[in-house]
Amino acid sequence: MSTNTAAPQSSFVRLISGKSFGLAQTYWTFYLVWAAVFFVAGSLLVAERNWPPYLALLVLTVGWSFLLLTAVRRYYVGSDPGKALGRIGMLFLLLNLTNTLATFSFI
Repeated sequence: MSTNTAAPQSSFVRLISGKSFGLAQTYWTFYLVWAAVFFVAGSLLVAERNWPPYLALLVLTVGWSFLLLTAVRRYYVGSDPGKALGRIGMLFLLLNLTNTLATFSFI
């Protein structure tokens, strides 16, 4: 008879570890939700030419991207984590740049 000594995981831990919906779906959803928030809030701030809060929002976006990449690195199970992180990091960078440029269209 085997006993399972592992403590049950909370829903939050299962979510961030990718066990609930899969690692890729979870972190892309986290990224896209924040990107949408950034686009709406950033566009409003740019339209009002309110630059200090816009720059703070931009710094938060970069920090959020690094936080997501750190979490992916922690929970990624695969043969080459560096390759996966490089690709994801480059996509986050390009999407952040595109989203930033799109907010400037409201000047």
